[in-house]
Amino acid sequence: MKIAMRNLAVIAIVAAASAIHAGESQTILLPQKEEIPLALQAAPPHLRAEATVYVFGKDGYRKVRSGKNGFVCLVNRDGNQAGDNQLKPTCWDAEGSRTIVPVVLRVGELIARSTSQEEIKRDIDDGFTSGKFSSPQKTGIAYMLLGDLLFDPRTQNITKTAFPPHYMIYAPGVSSADIGMTTQTGKSQFALPTVYAGCSGGTRTAYIIVLATAGTGHTH
Repeated sequence: MKIAMRNLAVIAIVAAASAIHAGESQTILLPQKEEIPLALQAAPPHLRAEATVYVFGKDGYRKVRSGKNGFVCLVNRDGNQAGDNQLKPTCWDAEGSRTIVPVVLRVGELIARSTSQEEIKRDIDDGFTSGKFSSPQKTGIAYMLLGDLLFDPRTQNITKTAFPPHYMIYAPGVSSADIGMTTQTGKSQFALPTVYAGCSGGTRTAYIIVLATAGTGHTH
């Protein structure tokens, strides 16, 4: 990884000093020169040079680089309004860039306004109902090859312990039960594909999550 853990600690210190507070919630702001490589490292190396990049600021996300390959990379903060302090570097392919990224950008805008989780959900639901947003219409992939990074305000460190590196396959309307995963699966659940319906669109932007294993060529 190009950004070593000691450098992540430095980013975390800056993030802590720059955080936006809304009650117990905390939205982490990173310097642009640190956020751009963090976003791009979510993708395999061969996709990074020509990907579009967004960074997060006090007003939400803004585009800082237009790409040529259809991929969009950014550090997703889809749960920061709940105070979970997670950073989720993600790169979506062309289909996800067309359908899911607009939802993510809207969520980022609302998070920057200190909008509550309930209000964000209502806004996104309304967007799908009105036709402003739409689900992916074909299979595609979003890369999260750094995994979910967790900022710990007590230690001022960013780690990869929130969730390991993984691939996300678009699967709107699909549940974990549909692919044979249940709450009884136990510890093996983390080694098997599962379905995630996150803050940004719920089941309409659901993904099948597949862990990225060592030796798959995604190292930095």
